[in-house]
Amino acid sequence: MPPSKIETLIDLLAYRAENTAVSAAYTFLQEPVTFQTLWQRINQFATYLQSLKIERGERVVMALPNGHDFFAAFYGVQRAGGIAVPIYPGFSPQRIVAMVQLCEARIVILPADTPPAQLAGFKKQAEQFHLTLITVSDATSSLPNGTFPHIEPNDVAFIQYTSGSTGNPKGVQLSHRNLLDNVRQMIAGMEITEADIFVSWLPVYHDMGLILKTMVPFYLAASVYLLPTSLSDIDSWLRTIQTHQATFTAAPDFAYRLALRRINDPNAYDLSSLRVALNAAEPVRATTMQAFESTFNLQNVMVAGYGLAEATVGVSMWKPSTPSRVNGRGQVSVGRPFPHIDITILQDDQPVAIGEIGEIAIQSIANSRGYFNNPAATEGLFWQQSSHGKTAVRSGDLGYLDEDGYLYIVGRKKNIIIHAGQSVYPQEVEEVVNAVKLVRYSMALGLDRGGVEGEQVVIFAEVRGSQSTPATTFENIVIDIVQAFNGRFGFRPARVYLVKPKTIPLTYNGNLQPPRLKAQFLDRSLVENGRILFS
Repeated sequence: MPPSKIETLIDLLAYRAENTAVSAAYTFLQEPVTFQTLWQRINQFATYLQSLKIERGERVVMALPNGHDFFAAFYGVQRAGGIAVPIYPGFSPQRIVAMVQLCEARIVILPADTPPAQLAGFKKQAEQFHLTLITVSDATSSLPNGTFPHIEPNDVAFIQYTSGSTGNPKGVQLSHRNLLDNVRQMIAGMEITEADIFVSWLPVYHDMGLILKTMVPFYLAASVYLLPTSLSDIDSWLRTIQTHQATFTAAPDFAYRLALRRINDPNAYDLSSLRVALNAAEPVRATTMQAFESTFNLQNVMVAGYGLAEATVGVSMWKPSTPSRVNGRGQVSVGRPFPHIDITILQDDQPVAIGEIGEIAIQSIANSRGYFNNPAATEGLFWQQSSHGKTAVRSGDLGYLDEDGYLYIVGRKKNIIIHAGQSVYPQEVEEVVNAVKLVRYSMALGLDRGGVEGEQVVIFAEVRGSQSTPATTFENIVIDIVQAFNGRFGFRPARVYLVKPKTIPLTYNGNLQPPRLKAQFLDRSLVENGRILFS
């Protein structure tokens, strides 16, 4: 049976183990693992889980970083009939227990090299909440027994918890069919072939790193080189692209900006083999794309993409090797939707005309069935157009389609600022502010002080400096921010706060968290903790 007919991830890996047994499934830190070896490890771990009396559909929490253990565990859970729940391995024991309670799990998989002090904390939590802590190395003595449950296409393969940038994490349920449908959509829409060579340092416990950067190459038996997720080692990412003549890499916008800040000699890296440098998973900035391509002597290689967990991961991407489109507000088009995906723009639950901004609704064969154990959120997730019987996922993102069907992302629906009847999109504000010299990062919030004009725009900008930095330096930065803002929006922000680096809160995968910053500002903890440099 060719991959195009396969209906589950387990059947895909069994096919690869039989038909491309000695080919590398992936290479991690220069150590390749063949499909045959991966399949053996999967079966071994599944057997171990069976010895723990895992039940069909049981959730198993995985707090594992990038590495060999992750894949043995992730697919081993599914092979044994369970549902994998990958989470950020840097969470505290208390946070991991909270995630365990959300998905009602009893088994937690930890790294074999968990530090003793941290392990003691996990064990204390495990005793209190009656959890079973295991590692992948615990399964080394297990012998595959060859009798595993049959996996159906509609079985949930894993639960992806959203990062909670605007609210509490919700567990998106993704079936084997969802995943393979979206893999095929991305292969077609991104024009990926088995000849492509992938390099990734994205976390495999999050959707883009897991689905796009490992499931897609597994499906095609394409080469993929994986790295640890350390943000401090930009050199390894770029050096690996050069060494292996990679054609496809991906990262959020902040990672490309980090590369521009950290790399002193861009001429030391030859990235000319790249066909695609996908910029996705957070707002894409035209300035980042232009600067990265100019710095590394690339042309039409960086492309903007869009996706969300509720649609599995991939929704659209700009066509490779084609000049990008940037509108008058500096927003980059994320291309047309992938095959078998339709996008509708909604205002008050009704479709709007071309060019009008509204909530993006996505109809796709890869759409999730909803959130685990959260019927209220699931009910609110879907929009149905009665006249056509169309059911779509509400993204929570604002955007519009141009006359050629290209999608532009404007911002998050929950974060929109209404000032004197005018809609101000924080993403657009942040694009303007981040272009100001000496600004590292920024966030725009809307604060309503009860005035007739409604919400006021308040800007927080991270800059390098200290209490000893001359006030005139900070004053000039504020002046530049106000002038740039006024030039774009036609009015002045209510206030600009210059803050220390790492003040603006981010999720573990780099997304801004406006509610957290707003809370820290309103409760005065920013002032009390000395985070504000100048205002």
